[in-house]
Amino acid sequence: MPLISASAPRESCSETRPGLRPAASVLSAWRTFFVVVFASASTSCSTLSFYHQAAAGQLSIVSQQEPTDEVIASPATDARLRERLLKATELVQFAQDHLSLEPEERFSSYVRIDGDYVVWNVFATPEFSTQPTQWCYPIAGCASYRGYFKQRDARKFAQQLIARRQDTTVGGVAAYSTLGWFDDPLLSTFIDWPDAELAGLIFHELAHARVFVPGDTAFNEAFASFVERRGVLQWLRAQHDEVRIERVTARWKASDRFIAFLLQWRDELQLLYGQPYNTFGRRLLKSELLAEIERCYRANPDQFGDQDWFFRDGLNNARLVPLAAYNELVSGFAGLFIQADGSWPLFYSKVMALGASAAEARTAELTRLGREQQAFERDADSVPVMCAALRF
Repeated sequence: MPLISASAPRESCSETRPGLRPAASVLSAWRTFFVVVFASASTSCSTLSFYHQAAAGQLSIVSQQEPTDEVIASPATDARLRERLLKATELVQFAQDHLSLEPEERFSSYVRIDGDYVVWNVFATPEFSTQPTQWCYPIAGCASYRGYFKQRDARKFAQQLIARRQDTTVGGVAAYSTLGWFDDPLLSTFIDWPDAELAGLIFHELAHARVFVPGDTAFNEAFASFVERRGVLQWLRAQHDEVRIERVTARWKASDRFIAFLLQWRDELQLLYGQPYNTFGRRLLKSELLAEIERCYRANPDQFGDQDWFFRDGLNNARLVPLAAYNELVSGFAGLFIQADGSWPLFYSKVMALGASAAEARTAELTRLGREQQAFERDADSVPVMCAALRF
């Protein structure tokens, strides 16, 4: 996901900054960053506070960067870390050579982070809507999340939204993209991930730097998610690793069925919110519907694998937002890739052309392509999940 405005999604323009190194280039980038962000920001205290923490967090990351080759060469480097940095370097090279991604100087440095996440994203919706609340940022446009470098700041902001009757969720993020403003480093938050997951993250983040449409989170994240999965499969095939291909694709299928299941329930929720009930009635029926989602999930363990993580912090409208943003349009990009005859450069060209069209038109086209692709790829082994839904 992108960040430019505090770890929000990979927001940035599709242009990339020249890969100049250290002092002069970093200082120049910071000057531009501060001028653009603060000149464009509103003067409200909350807005200035948000951009201040974003700038301070990014500065902390930049100041701790160590060139990857130096960390690898250092006798003081732990053998495990050296092996993981070498693997990451190999994956970045694969992305450039085989996926037509453009790393430039990205992932050429390393930063150790205290904790499992570098950023925490806040997602929110109105109490009676599944449509995400939007926040707008200079250059990056609007996004359906707001990012913080400190968990306490994210939770404090979420509490402010809850006080205004918004559903919220806060999620930790292991990586983000500055969309070319800085040379994004490898982070300790993900460097120890298994090879396939590490590959997916690197391909996903580099995809954001390849194509980014300001203000369209669903488009950007679905595009990067498609590149991630397709890239992982291509990398595993290059390794002739059929065992991992089978394991990874089985996990993806279970995850996709779970996401499709949740998005169907999201539509049920939205149907409820469109009914002419009073506030008390809506709250009561919403609570029943949310409880039924978990009951239905637990009644069908063979369909979804272990997805208990999704229910641990409770269920509300906002929990469904990132699922939709990262997954709902992925099948459309798969269809676009087929139109490009599997050519990555032609695919990116088509993605950029689609991104230049009106928002409604590109979403409609991706939805159409997605339906065609889903009909073609339908999982014959998947048994439809039938649970009782409320009738309005």
